[in-house]
Amino acid sequence: MNTSAGWLFPGHLPGAHISAAALSRRLAAQHIPNRPARTIALVALACDLPPAVLGSMLGLHPITAVQWRRRAATDWTANLQARTEASNQGQEGTGRQHQAQKSDRLARPGAILHPGV
Repeated sequence: MNTSAGWLFPGHLPGAHISAAALSRRLAAQHIPNRPARTIALVALACDLPPAVLGSMLGLHPITAVQWRRRAATDWTANLQARTEASNQGQEGTGRQHQAQKSDRLARPGAILHPGV
């Protein structure tokens, strides 16, 4: 009998945890994406740990650990600023388009005016 003592996700074998592949399949069956969460967790670890420790702790090749560290150290403020500006431009365009549609509706002969339209 497999006891779940000590494991959040117990596996088939007594005293063993579930494999990463099996957990990934279970999450996918419930339509829960696990790749973004894994990436976020790796970036968070890479921020806090040197590549040598990260690599040995997670079984990563030293080059891979260095790449994760570089990714974690990237300054994302330029990306955030570009996305914010694009979002603001999209909202402004939507507002102008909505205003034009509203004016067009009001200009039609026999248009019924409703509050808030």
